[in-house]
Amino acid sequence: MIRPLASLLETLTLPGHRAVAQHWLALYRAAGNQVPALASLDPLRFSAALPDIWIVDQDEDGVFRFHLLGQNMIDWHGSNPKGLTFEEVYTQAVLPVVTAMVRQVIDRPAICHQHTLSMTRNRLSPVPSERIALPLADTDGRIRHLFGVTVYKTRDGHGDGMIRNDVQSEQWYPVAQAETLPA
Repeated sequence: MIRPLASLLETLTLPGHRAVAQHWLALYRAAGNQVPALASLDPLRFSAALPDIWIVDQDEDGVFRFHLLGQNMIDWHGSNPKGLTFEEVYTQAVLPVVTAMVRQVIDRPAICHQHTLSMTRNRLSPVPSERIALPLADTDGRIRHLFGVTVYKTRDGHGDGMIRNDVQSEQWYPVAQAETLPA
């Protein structure tokens, strides 16, 4: 479902997602309604979400590589995939789904909010998760980074490596460069 950017905060119920989105929107406005730069992020503005954050970079050749992950994300993957490509981290079943979402966030650009079911190597039943993914620019203004928060809703809050990802619902918030948002 495509929704206007101005309605983004209306659909976010998790505190970490709201904090990240509020910070991103403030940076967007401060940048003259342009996708904010990675360097402009202030982690103190979303400190409660830090265990669940992730940043992905798009290399010059179009390859997606993990830049940074919070501790819950590291625990979910079973190790720290920092510096690894999507091809090195995700199974062949998950890779096209994750890559398609990331490409749309960067290429449109747009913000994506998803509810998914994920399976892990050691769990027999799907684990619900909720994620928000936002575009970020490099120092030259090119949109080449993805900033997100994913919360896996398990009893202990942790997992050990995703092998399946089924999108249950998805909202897209296109980001028009120089779009004017209400204050």
